[in-house]
Amino acid sequence: MTREVQKVVCYVVQEGHLLVLTHDALPMTEAGVQVPAGSIEPGETPEEAAVRELFEERHF
Repeated sequence: MTREVQKVVCYVVQEGHLLVLTHDALPMTEAGVQVPAGSIEPGETPEEAAVRELFEERHF
């Protein structure tokens, strides 16, 4: 059985710079750099999910 999951991706640009993240738990050679992203939770709009995902990545 296939389960469909809706996702959001955040492209945050400030003063011409794109926000990218690395993961502490994985080497950069495996995970590379990423932008904030994740699943849309039940009852969330895509916009709400994007903001939540951005703030969940606030270790920057």
